[in-house]
Amino acid sequence: MDNFDLKKYISEGKIHLQEAVDRTQFKFIKYDYDNPPGYDYEEEVKEAGPNADIFNLEDGVIVDPNFQTYHEGTKDVMGLADEQGHEWEDVEDYFDAVEGHNYHFKDYPNDLDKIPDEVMRETAMVYGDDYGQFYGGDRDDYYQE
Repeated sequence: MDNFDLKKYISEGKIHLQEAVDRTQFKFIKYDYDNPPGYDYEEEVKEAGPNADIFNLEDGVIVDPNFQTYHEGTKDVMGLADEQGHEWEDVEDYFDAVEGHNYHFKDYPNDLDKIPDEVMRETAMVYGDDYGQFYGGDRDDYYQE
């Protein structure tokens, strides 16, 4: 990556300036197996600002200083996935999920009560078929014997 020229990428339209700014604000903390978890959750969130939250990656965590600014649908689905133990592969995978969910919800009001359960169910199921049960689905529909 020694030859990476951000100005050139922006001028060629390969990356937008806001996207470059957003991606560089993330903080990755490698998991410390000798001293788990290797970071102070409260301190990291405080340092990152009032819109921050922390999410699990396969080999660490990401401190996202922008999380509370995302669409309510994005926050709910990603929060559920994290709560259920989902780990994003890496920072890029996490950012792609944020971007994808925000795009998916762009045509819906920024209010969970106004997003149809079917849309929430469909979006959540990218993390696993059983996630549909959290948005009005019948648990039996997701657990076949």
